[in-house]
Amino acid sequence: VVPVPYVVQPSGSFDGNDGKWSSFFINIGDDATGQGQTFRLLPATSSPLTLVPDRSGWCNDEECAANRGIEKTSVGRQPLEFEEQSSKAWAFKGLFTIPLPLDLQWQPDQKPNGSWGLDNVGLGRSSRDSQILADQVVVQYTSKDFYMGWFGLAALPVNPSGGGNLFPFLPNYANATKIPSTSYGYTAGASYREDTKGVEGSLTLGGYDQSRFRDQGVSITMPSTGNNTLVVGVQSIAVHPDPDVDDNEYSFTKQNPNGFFAAIDSTLPYLWLPDDVCDKFANYFRLTYDSKQNLYLVNESSHTHNIQQNATLGILVGATSGMSIESTTITLPYLAFDLNLSAPTVENSTRYFPLKKSPTGVYVLGRTFLQEAYITVDYERSNFTVSPANFTDPMPEPHIIPIYTKGYVPPTTTPPPTPNPKSKDSLGAGAIAGIVVGVIVFFLLLGLGFLIIWKRRRDQRPKTFQEKPLEIDTIVAGEEVKLRRVSELDSNEPGSPKANPGGYYANGEKEPPISEMESPPVELYSPPPETPSQNGHGGDFFTIGGKLRRRAATRENSGNNHVLAELPGDEAYAAAAQTPASNSPIVSPLVERPLHSRHASNATSQVGIDETLDRERRAEEERVSNELNEEDERGAGGDVAPARRPSQHARGPSDAPTMASDSTAVSLPSPEEREAWAGNVSPEPRRPLS
Repeated sequence: VVPVPYVVQPSGSFDGNDGKWSSFFINIGDDATGQGQTFRLLPATSSPLTLVPDRSGWCNDEECAANRGIEKTSVGRQPLEFEEQSSKAWAFKGLFTIPLPLDLQWQPDQKPNGSWGLDNVGLGRSSRDSQILADQVVVQYTSKDFYMGWFGLAALPVNPSGGGNLFPFLPNYANATKIPSTSYGYTAGASYREDTKGVEGSLTLGGYDQSRFRDQGVSITMPSTGNNTLVVGVQSIAVHPDPDVDDNEYSFTKQNPNGFFAAIDSTLPYLWLPDDVCDKFANYFRLTYDSKQNLYLVNESSHTHNIQQNATLGILVGATSGMSIESTTITLPYLAFDLNLSAPTVENSTRYFPLKKSPTGVYVLGRTFLQEAYITVDYERSNFTVSPANFTDPMPEPHIIPIYTKGYVPPTTTPPPTPNPKSKDSLGAGAIAGIVVGVIVFFLLLGLGFLIIWKRRRDQRPKTFQEKPLEIDTIVAGEEVKLRRVSELDSNEPGSPKANPGGYYANGEKEPPISEMESPPVELYSPPPETPSQNGHGGDFFTIGGKLRRRAATRENSGNNHVLAELPGDEAYAAAAQTPASNSPIVSPLVERPLHSRHASNATSQVGIDETLDRERRAEEERVSNELNEEDERGAGGDVAPARRPSQHARGPSDAPTMASDSTAVSLPSPEEREAWAGNVSPEPRRPLS
């Protein structure tokens, strides 16, 4: 079980004969039956003891006993003292001197003593639910210096008889694992807050209440492990009047810029300060010093003046007495010092200022200081923090923070899951996780299978038809393919239904492929020239002497009896030649042209027209060459004409319609045509006849 801090229950009243102080319930002698005795005690930060009132001659009535913090029993009876005879656990140890904090001068007893013993000490009112710790040091006293009893918060052991150490309540409570550590948080409360209704003090064992202080705090290390006195450096003390009355600021430590050290101790209400500082206090607040009682008193006129000034006192404290960044200011209003002292210290109630001059040079910031300060003390780490107390209207809800021992690692705040007994057959977390993983893997495999099937079907789908590239001999085709698209008419009868082009065009292409009709070779036709050339064009291979000799071509295998026609030849450009050879019927005056050649058609036919044309062209060239040789031999001694070169005329694709024929023949010029051609001496180029 992880221990948690314990918040000591405040009594709800403000007690004391030296002021109004918030007290806390502590019970003694309870054996978990709720029959113990309850007291209202004040926390004492420097004492290890639990101090309770004993019967005395100066307080022997019920009213005085009630004012000293002795509560009535469960049956309503008012005790006058701690009744040890009623406690079953009381063990008397003897009369010993009460250790006084800081060796200060006490009035009237310098060395008060008390009855020491061990008993059960519980927190809060005596009840069956009270947390009780057995064998704790309890001391009864009769001294007038301690009107109210106190609950010691010191951690060091005491040894009154020299027989052995007695440990205080706080470390014993922590060792019993009742609280997280030997630590506490405390503020004395303020009876003057909230229109004098007061704000109770706060005491938390094993932690602190974060709602009771502001963030501006300073952390200070204790002197040593053997000295856990809460020593702070007082760096300055200054008073700030109400700006509407006086806008000046007055320093009480101006002559002592290095400051001084003082101990925080809630055992008594006083501020024990240097003499010069006390004098400045007295001067500003118009205090009257009573040397007999060693007190500063406040008369009515001074009180009225101080109320009008409405000044606040700022005490700057830190780890060192000199000025430093790590410090905090505790601000106390005048009402924090407006206290009343009553019997048995004085006969009549007297307004006094809780200020004393230190005769030994030991300075103390008493309970008055803790009205506006909150201290967090951690004995295990020898550290404490001083912070300004928080006062709001209304006060915030408590926010308790534990302080754990060294090396302790608090468990996680998230509780482990609690199994449901009603669902014994329910799956565990591991089984559920396995099911989820299995479902995810199943869907992943399913998706992968669909992807593989889809890819296989896509690969098996017939690919889009692509037309076979045309087998065109670009060397033979020359420039004809670049200039125009060659096509030939279909050889079917007119009016026949349009054949399905198939292949590339059937698949949605915008234009059909280039094709030729089935047609036998036919003779190319060139119309005769009507007039002599006037445009400078000369004749070509088919127009010798400017005249055309027609030769009918026979269709060898034409099955359709188409009319024969010859496609017109391309224009020829003749060079202006004036040499005798230009008039020769054998030598052409035209510039050399590339040989006409036709490329292989993309369309299929029974007889390859290109092969036929090529074969007939070679046969015709041989026949013409033989005829020319024979004519040369019959010549009458004239100039020998040079051998006739083959025509360089290259025919391009004709736009004129072609006729189906089985062969194509090239007509040769007659002797009359050659003679007429030789007589044509015009220097101008001839117009082509096609």
